[in-house]
Amino acid sequence: MFFFGAYRYSRQTLGIARDTQQVAYLQALQPNFEPFDNENRFHYAYAKATTQFSPSQQLVAFVQNDMSPQDANWYYNGSRFERTSYGGKAVGVRLSSVWSNHLTTKLAWAYNDKSLTRDKSVFEGYQNPGPSVQVYSTTAVSGGNLSGQGLVAALNNTLTWTMSPTSKYTIQGDATYYKSGWIGSHELQTGFFLQPNNVNQNDVEYPNGGANLEEAVLKDRNNPAAGYTLFHKRVMGVASITTSSVKAQDFAVYAQDTWKPNQRLSISAGLRADYVTTKDMIFDKMLEEAWNIGPRLGATYMVTKDGRNVLRGSWGIVHDMPQSIYISSIGSTRVEQTDYYDNNLDGTFERTVVLPPSTALNQSREIDPKFHQPFIQEGVLGFARQFPGQMSVDVTVLRRNYKDRPALVEVNGVYDGVVFKGYKNEALNDVFLITNNTYNWFVYTGFEMSVSKRTKRMQLLGGYTRGWQHLDGTWQPNDPAAFIQPEAFANNAGLGTWRGNTSNSLTGTSDIRSPSWQKHVFRLGGSYNLPWAVTLASNLTVLSGPFSGPIVTRIAAPDPRFGPSSVTLSNGRSVPNPLATTIRFAYSDRGEGQLKTPNLVVWNAKLQKDIPFGARKIQLSIDVFNLLNGKADQQFKDGGNQLYSANYGLKDGVWQGTNRQAPRIGQLSARFQF
Repeated sequence: MFFFGAYRYSRQTLGIARDTQQVAYLQALQPNFEPFDNENRFHYAYAKATTQFSPSQQLVAFVQNDMSPQDANWYYNGSRFERTSYGGKAVGVRLSSVWSNHLTTKLAWAYNDKSLTRDKSVFEGYQNPGPSVQVYSTTAVSGGNLSGQGLVAALNNTLTWTMSPTSKYTIQGDATYYKSGWIGSHELQTGFFLQPNNVNQNDVEYPNGGANLEEAVLKDRNNPAAGYTLFHKRVMGVASITTSSVKAQDFAVYAQDTWKPNQRLSISAGLRADYVTTKDMIFDKMLEEAWNIGPRLGATYMVTKDGRNVLRGSWGIVHDMPQSIYISSIGSTRVEQTDYYDNNLDGTFERTVVLPPSTALNQSREIDPKFHQPFIQEGVLGFARQFPGQMSVDVTVLRRNYKDRPALVEVNGVYDGVVFKGYKNEALNDVFLITNNTYNWFVYTGFEMSVSKRTKRMQLLGGYTRGWQHLDGTWQPNDPAAFIQPEAFANNAGLGTWRGNTSNSLTGTSDIRSPSWQKHVFRLGGSYNLPWAVTLASNLTVLSGPFSGPIVTRIAAPDPRFGPSSVTLSNGRSVPNPLATTIRFAYSDRGEGQLKTPNLVVWNAKLQKDIPFGARKIQLSIDVFNLLNGKADQQFKDGGNQLYSANYGLKDGVWQGTNRQAPRIGQLSARFQF
């Protein structure tokens, strides 16, 4: 038997990237503001036991418990009130067996309840009295009411506290059978994967007894000291609610054969089938019941007999995990919500909008009975060559399509050409079909090259990736952008999140979270063994930076070509025109003119000295992180893609952003091994 245990405590202080303008906003709007950092305290515990019953059977068991409460304040927060935590426990056991020279099996069971902020105690000391006050640089009319544009400060309190308890258990079994003589050799694999109880819940608490939000606009965007004017207040009917509770199940089987007809060729073919169900537990309604079939095919060929030149290729479909579908709620589990608007900024909230409470199915949501998991369709072709002197080069090209992402497709609107006429069901406004987005998809093409070199004293590893991406297909039905700017569909820069769910591309904030779409990635790392048991190691990373997403501008008033700002239906009800927006894409298409954050250059170095004491040794090391003290911002501020926002990424030709890389850091460490 073998036992292993570990405990780790980590205390971190992380600076929040604020430029001088942002600090000036906060100092003008919040009395006695002083810049502060995010404080994190992490606890990790782990234990593992391994038992060898016999030479052919081994049992492994583990238990893990994590707790990582951490501050989550942004550059615009006026004080510490944002807090989150990830943690929980995980236990598991695995039995591995060797039955013969041909057959092996594995059987495993695991339970995991690690969650994002599952315990309310995490928020103690962070909950302030009063509402969250969100201050914007400007406003725009949307749906007949003012909406903020360009967030410059969030004061006093958070908008909501969210607890998200989750849990699941997994049963998995695999068998591998090796057989030679069937026109070569075969490695046959089959198995099952069961997750019968994958539960995810969201509980929301509204600060200030439910009166949780006040929105305001600067009186003078060039002089924040002049203060702000409230234009919107929101009051929730209760202080807390469970907004969602979803149970997913995944019952999967797979089979695969790796066939080697000769010593130089290997061909693998496999199929995985997942039967996935997702159920809304609050409304006792199925969101998904579907088989998700993923075929895979690959081959490897040694071009030369010495094995120094290898060609490989593969194609396959890989589905997303259950619950990773990010679909909207089918039910209205909302509390009563009352919104007060002061649209002329005269200090009187002349308009009141009441959204009644409901625990019934949301009539504005419909479910596509054929809804299924999104998937990636990927093809890869690569070539590797080993040169003399322990040097190798690997070149790969790949093509990846992100297909059938979740979508909300509006199905109730009535349009005459480009003019909004009303709704088919006049008792409702927009009605969204929860379905798969077959109308457009992300396409990624990549070129990757890696080089490695090894000598008696030195190891080097370098890599370069060049990526091209674009959006293929066309607009979703009834997307306002399809009527207003149909020619602007194309996008070859920041495509947004592949999780989907976009229903209106002309909000000004749609598809602007694009950290994954980068054109260039370069990495170089290496180590060198100096005399006297001294090792020098270093690594360099250069990233070209993410894009801003589509650049938008604003016109003075809604275009009457798309109908009036509001339409009176035959039942006498007045509804806002979804095409009566003043937001427009600023260029001929959505890819043109996108901004990019500065290149991120990270150079780290380490010098280590080993001092042996028989079988024991002490390691002394000096680490320097961000050796060049780079200060590249890696994220756009809220409104960073809006030409009319004070937070637009370029102001007077000078870049402004947030999430700046950490400054140069030095670390001394000692480690005793025995």
